[in-house]
Amino acid sequence: MKFRVEVVCLHEGGEQRCNVLEMERTELALETLGLSVAEGKAMLHGVQDFVATQQGIEDLERKRACAACGQRRHSKEVGTYTVKTVFGPVEVPNPRWNRCACQSEGPRTFRPAAAWLQGDLGVPRLL
Repeated sequence: MKFRVEVVCLHEGGEQRCNVLEMERTELALETLGLSVAEGKAMLHGVQDFVATQQGIEDLERKRACAACGQRRHSKEVGTYTVKTVFGPVEVPNPRWNRCACQSEGPRTFRPAAAWLQGDLGVPRLL
């Protein structure tokens, strides 16, 4: 028999699916009962990677429009950043965007994911 573990992200625009793990079992034995350690680790890594990527994509989509004028910001370059999570490292989207034409001050380009990647969630830090 064959097994497939799939993760589904449900969002306003529909759903995204990701096959995380496929395995086949032919006969029952103590060694083939359930998941192996390697399969369990692969499943966890696949789920963590997919969830983190989807969270990053959704956050970027919310921030894509300029807060001042509503225009969609243009990309200068794509990129990713490796984040160390409790279940291992994952790659999250980290593009570089151009500053909106309605803004004349500040850097010409910026990485919108920088705030949460650095832990700056708008909460004052106690020193």
